[in-house]
Amino acid sequence: METSSSVSLMVMYEDESVDVHYGNGVQLQLSPCGCEFMLEKVRDPSGHRLQPTERLRQRTRFTISTYKELMKAALAFRNKYASRPYLPEELIPAVHKKPFFSIDSDVHWPDLSCCDAELGPGGETLVRSEDGQAALMLSRSGEEFSVEFMCSLSQTHNLQHSMQHLSRDPDGSPVSQLQQQMSSQTCHGDVQTKEGNRRNQPVRSRCCSSEIITHSSALTKPEEMYQSTTVVQHHSCCAVAPTWHYPLCLARHHWTACYSKTPKDVGVKGTRHSSQADRTIDTLTIGERRSGLPQALPLTCPSPHWHRWKVKDPVAKEEQSDQDFATDLVKVMWCQGVTYRILNGAVSVIEISPGDGSVIRSNGVLNSYFTHHKPELQSGRVKELTYHLNSLPPDVPGQVYSVCSVVNRASRILTCYNQAKQSLKLPAAFSCLQEDRNFSKAILEVNLTCNPAPLETLESR
Repeated sequence: METSSSVSLMVMYEDESVDVHYGNGVQLQLSPCGCEFMLEKVRDPSGHRLQPTERLRQRTRFTISTYKELMKAALAFRNKYASRPYLPEELIPAVHKKPFFSIDSDVHWPDLSCCDAELGPGGETLVRSEDGQAALMLSRSGEEFSVEFMCSLSQTHNLQHSMQHLSRDPDGSPVSQLQQQMSSQTCHGDVQTKEGNRRNQPVRSRCCSSEIITHSSALTKPEEMYQSTTVVQHHSCCAVAPTWHYPLCLARHHWTACYSKTPKDVGVKGTRHSSQADRTIDTLTIGERRSGLPQALPLTCPSPHWHRWKVKDPVAKEEQSDQDFATDLVKVMWCQGVTYRILNGAVSVIEISPGDGSVIRSNGVLNSYFTHHKPELQSGRVKELTYHLNSLPPDVPGQVYSVCSVVNRASRILTCYNQAKQSLKLPAAFSCLQEDRNFSKAILEVNLTCNPAPLETLESR
């Protein structure tokens, strides 16, 4: 049975399509929008060689119970690294659903003077928004961060446009506006569907039916139709979206004060940079401290004809899994508990998250060198180790992961990515999220390895 096998490999491509492989040979492909999937089952060993592999193609929200757990895991991986999550109500557990919380997706972050950063159990720096709808957690290494925010569940296009219209209208009560909007939509839809039969109905019957429809739509509460859930995303400090730029600066400021330097160094060398950064952030207005949260994708895809599916299994043999991605642009790969992320730019960089709080990153043009940002448990300071592909450290018994195998795999992934990027055989694939590519291109590639740098960039505003 497909649900009894463990995940062996998960890949997200640059068009945000997802490819999941399982230990028993089953392959699950998810469209970039998340609305549709294709499941390729294992070939029957007793069947003929020319017999085609059985494939199942379904809507994600209407998947049967047999594959529901597979879809939940695939969507969780997708939403963790995608620009916008896909949150169908049918696949969100009831315990994770929360009532409707707000029409406006903007959140206000606190000022530096009144920002009380928290320290997590693993030494993470946590910054929360003023209304508590979003939180940013900077890792102990200071090289990656995760965000947690409230997001409304995916709706149809009409309901999404209604919410966007109401969020732009500052007048009136949000609940009353939603009720009026739902009532008008229901009545308008009923008039269109029954326009041909209105002449044959008695006047009394038409009046009663309209009253029943209006009464039923008025009874529908907004918190029953509009629900929300918590979304967790992971990002790199070298590719920061404008939404998380200011809260990341707050977290970096507190992280610098706690871990970057010793008290003696801070008093001697860090006073000028710290005071200058404090003045820069303090001068920001309320509007500059406001950011819009990512919104969920609609339930249905407007361009399903752009969904493309890979017929060939890229991990037929594990030792050839990295080389088989030479024709695709990989964005994120998860394999054996380690996450590999490609940072696209003029010079592509690969970032490795082994799962212990450290980060290993290639050194730009010198991609044969890797820097390991490893926080120390006792002092809390970040220790930087430089590796070369020809002189990687040997494996030590009892270690959680092998640095040699992890770095070698990352080098192969980066090599395949560069070859695919420069290859003339790369197909011109159109994504169903073509309009959202403008949001992805707005990503700011900010080098945050220098402590004062992310704070001083706010002076240009």
